[in-house]
Amino acid sequence: MAAPALAQGDTAAWPSRPIRYIVPFPPGGPTDVISRQIAEAMREDLGQPVVIENVGGANGTLGEGRITRAAPDGYTIGLGNTGTHTINPSLYPDLPYDAVAGFTPISLITEYANILLVNADLPVRDLKELLALSRARPLNYASAGIGSSNHLSTELLRSRTGLVAEHIPYKGSAAALLDLTSGRIAMMFDVLSTALPAIDGKKARAIATSGAQRHPLLPDVPAIGETVPGFEFKGWMAVFGPAGLPQPIRDRLNQSIAHALKLPAVAARLTQQGYEPRSSTPAELARRIEADGRLWGEVIRNAGIRPE
Repeated sequence: MAAPALAQGDTAAWPSRPIRYIVPFPPGGPTDVISRQIAEAMREDLGQPVVIENVGGANGTLGEGRITRAAPDGYTIGLGNTGTHTINPSLYPDLPYDAVAGFTPISLITEYANILLVNADLPVRDLKELLALSRARPLNYASAGIGSSNHLSTELLRSRTGLVAEHIPYKGSAAALLDLTSGRIAMMFDVLSTALPAIDGKKARAIATSGAQRHPLLPDVPAIGETVPGFEFKGWMAVFGPAGLPQPIRDRLNQSIAHALKLPAVAARLTQQGYEPRSSTPAELARRIEADGRLWGEVIRNAGIRPE
């Protein structure tokens, strides 16, 4: 049953009470930490509390489903990311939400490159040496789980380069990174926010980044595209509302997010964590979902990936 449309007077009075911001992952991770920074800045801008509600489980599907079932009145918004909106639709045949029709795109909040890491004792210094070693002897690579962003990042690299490596899925990046640094795993992709302590401690070596340019916090580490022309991808996080969100409310939320990302304190915290502050128009976010959905859908189909 469709939710009733809001009258013009209702949208003009918005917001008149707290806004719920659903994070479809447990507390403490990057999605939660970044969302809390954005929510606090939005509170100051909108004049109402923006309250984080963590709804973890099932690779984000539980929380995303809750967003789609909310009334489109501007009092429930939530986080979506590369996984929930461009990977899950191709990975799960019975996804409990429609990643396009079930949401109103509001704005990107950040982009991030994935960092290709190798164990510090592995005798490679760059991507060319890693590719050569993988053809000479068996290698393995870790991920946070089947269908995770770092799993598909490696599968994309394999499809473009002929990298030879066996996938070892873990339950989360922390456990995978621990085995990488201890020598049980040869390589993995990870976000810089969690990989940096291992890099700084010289327990892992960063040999490439997935963005089009080198990462500003790792200026000596080449982009993969320097070795594999045209190779580029970035993950992202974004804010969505349920389908049918009135345009005046959508636009006001978009403005508030853009305002938050321009605050020097917010931008500095994101940058220090390895993330790039990045707002967008709703239309730009919709196009990003479409393009990345095609990319990861092709990777999933070609590699024959099935959920755990």
